[in-house]
Parts: sequence; structure tokens; C-alpha cells
Amino acid sequence: MNEPVSVPSELRVLERRLHLEKTKADHMDLFGEEPPAELLTPYRLGAESLSRSALLQKKYTDRARNISRCWNRTQLFLPELLLPGAPQRVLEMSTAHGAMLEILRHYGHDVTGNDYANMMKSRGGRDSSYFRKVNDEGFARFRDDYGNRLDPEADDAPDWPYRHITNAINLPMEIFDAGVTPYPLVDKSFDVLICFQAIEHYCRPSGWAAVLDEFCRITRKTIVVVPNPLTEGLQADPDYSAEYRQVMLDLRRFDRNGFRCTSVHMHWSQPSGFKLTAV
Repeated sequence: MNEPVSVPSELRVLERRLHLEKTKADHMDLFGEEPPAELLTPYRLGAESLSRSALLQKKYTDRARNISRCWNRTQLFLPELLLPGAPQRVLEMSTAHGAMLEILRHYGHDVTGNDYANMMKSRGGRDSSYFRKVNDEGFARFRDDYGNRLDPEADDAPDWPYRHITNAINLPMEIFDAGVTPYPLVDKSFDVLICFQAIEHYCRPSGWAAVLDEFCRITRKTIVVVPNPLTEGLQADPDYSAEYRQVMLDLRRFDRNGFRCTSVHMHWSQPSGFKLTAV
């Protein structure tokens, strides 16, 4: 029986430093301005909600950390929403803990989140939403990654991991599977749409064009899309990697549906933050 390999503490320190360097846009003090203090208090959660939080990554149940990270993202990608002006209708796809929308609501905007059951983990095959096609009728999951039952015939919406947190902060939500189009939203119903590190959860990169077309349909002014960087496992998949890199180029050259790519940001050491603006 093989013994577990011990990782030297010095290597762990170096790995941690490298991670902090790659992700410093999310945690460094950008402009010397603190996020709103009233948003830095802990979530008010009851016993049942605390038990749900125990299933999540601990770092994402810390409200102050979530707010601080999203404060940086707002300053970098949507600084115009921190200035005085007419309130905007904002939709965040896969909002998770909702910290970005908490900040924008604090600045007077009308915010709505979207979420759905997690379907990323695969059990012995590619039954992961990472690899499905958009509108993939052959993709069948009966339980999500947290064991919640998925029943497309049920009258009530499926549960999602951060429900207890979005309920605690009284965040309006639209619950639907973003890998299935068209979305149950009317044309041009939001001014701004943001999608941070989530589009890869909807379908494989070859389907992102259809997802982006849907983003354009329901949005009037601005779309911000930040895909997650490729993991080592996905980099080793030549088909997935090729699709991903092609979509990154397509996003940089995006010019359709009345939207054009107007800026590209480095995020997690890759050019993977794209702002699309109505023209």
C-alpha cells in the first residue's frame, strides 16, 4: 500500500505565494477605498442555514471576504456603476453568495441574481455540465453535486447551494438552467449583465456562442463575462482546450447582436475578462 506523499512546507508556502500573485486583482488594495462597512458584517443564518453552509467552501461563506473580493471586481469591471447616475437594472448569472449584487444594490441599482443546481462533478463519466452541449437533451442528472434531487417535471424550482445566503440578504432571484436556451426572461429586460467565473458551468465552450447570444437578447447596455481559467485537467483535453482558446479570441473580436467587445482584462494571470458594450 502506497504511503501518502508529504509536500514540504516550503513548497506549500511557494504555492500559496504563487496563488496570491495570480489572484491579486481579487484581494489587493486597488485604490485605498474600503467597501461599504455595513456590508462587512456576518450573514445572519439560523441553525439549518449554518448546516447548509458547512457543505460549501468555507471561504465563500465569509461575507466580509465575499464583499471585499467583489468590491475589487466592481471597481475593475464596472466603475461606472459606483458613480452617481440613474439606477441600472442588473442581472448576475450564477450569483452564488450575491456579494457583487449587494454592492451594486448599496449604490442604488435594481439587482437580480440567477442560480441553479450545481452539476459540475462527474461520477465515472462526463455527466458534468462542463462537457455537455448547449440544450443537450441527452444530458441527464437526477442529483446535483450536493445530493439535491433534480426533477424537471416538478412544479417547484430545484434547490441551489447558496439559497440560504441569498435568502438571508433578501436578494431577488431567477432560478433556471443557463445551459438551456431561451431563458425565461423577456428581451432587453436588464441594462447590465455580469457573469463571473460561471459560463463554463453551463456547457462546453463550443456552446458559449449561443449563451452569449442569449445574454445579448436580454441586455440593453453592458455585458461582462469572465470565464474561469483552464484547469490542468482541461488543458490536457485537446478538444476542450482548443474550443476554449477559440472562444477567448472570439470574445476579443465580439461584434454582433448590437454589442462589441470594448475592453479585455487580465484575470487570474490570463486575458479572460471581457466587457461587451451596446453600439
